[in-house]
Amino acid sequence: MWKIYGGNDLFMKISNGKTCFACDAGNNRTWFTQVHHREPAKRILDGRSHAGIVWVTEILHAQRTGKVVEGVKIPAPYNLAAKVNYAIGAVTEGRNRANAEAYLKWLATPAAKAAYAKHHFVPATGAELSPMALK
Repeated sequence: MWKIYGGNDLFMKISNGKTCFACDAGNNRTWFTQVHHREPAKRILDGRSHAGIVWVTEILHAQRTGKVVEGVKIPAPYNLAAKVNYAIGAVTEGRNRANAEAYLKWLATPAAKAAYAKHHFVPATGAELSPMALK
């Protein structure tokens, strides 16, 4: 994201050229998380980081668990939300295939879409819920 929208200079300034996980990019400036959705809030509260880029769901989770953190919305196209995809499917030879199929069917219901929307996830479209081969 930094390189796409801020250019290589911004990427180098923030990352020191590193693309690792669970490491310091240099001079305690940038921490690349391993469990990205939980580490930033803890590091901020522990005084080890000043800011972190996370999903809005993680800010809400931190607040629900009593952590005093706030968020700043990153607008499109800078947030790259249009490029984020999640995959879900039933394992062909899985031992709980019937449960997996039932869950996949449930995801298309209004109740499932409401549950996801309640937690700030964009509901999947019918086309997105149709089985397709992974590329």
